Amino acid sequence: MKKSSSIDNPFFRLMGAIGDLVVLNILWLLCCLPVVTAGASTLALFAIVHKIVAGEDYRTASGFFKAFRRDFKQATALWLVVLAAGIAALAGLRAASAQDDVFTGLLAAASFLLLAGVCCCGCWGLALLARFTYRHGLLALLDGARMTVANLLPTVGILALLAWMPLLWVLAPGWFVYLLLPLFLAGGSVTALGMAALMRPAVARMEQAGRKPEPPRDPFRDPFEEEQTDGEDDLT
Repeated sequence: MKKSSSIDNPFFRLMGAIGDLVVLNILWLLCCLPVVTAGASTLALFAIVHKIVAGEDYRTASGFFKAFRRDFKQATALWLVVLAAGIAALAGLRAASAQDDVFTGLLAAASFLLLAGVCCCGCWGLALLARFTYRHGLLALLDGARMTVANLLPTVGILALLAWMPLLWVLAPGWFVYLLLPLFLAGGSVTALGMAALMRPAVARMEQAGRKPEPPRDPFRDPFEEEQTDGEDDLT
């Protein structure tokens, strides 16, 4: 009885993990409400699920907001590029659906490939920016494009994780309604956790090659406080 009531019991660990995913998902949804902040919100979500997959210690809410604030500018710049490209791809698909000829067929194929590529590169880019230090967010997007091509099997899995909810909505709206509450509670965080698990081998190789998962300086931190801290480091 004493062992079963311990906090290290697998049941309690599972309930704690589920609770963390629910909290992460709600924070992610709330911070995505202004569309402009969706990139920083997704980056913050990736920052935590990366640690979960890697078996590292993490703090759910405070870690989320720390990553959100730390990389807000870089993530927003990356997100705006991805958003613009995604809108262009959707506009191409909509224009191609209006007519049925060879040209529109080519336009539809090109728009679909652009949409798929942008989604995969954006996910890789935000995940890498959440894990590693970059001077500019667009450099993480370029790295994301490279990782998309270099890791085709995980990329296919990431694309499947991105597509299953929209496909469920279109193909089986009844099931989508039944699953709406679980999706609202943990759909995004579970999807991000699956993506992080698929990315983990490639991310681990980058870490072994010398890339350190160290956060950049906080852009919202008081410069005087940074100078004072640097001075203390020099003295030590």
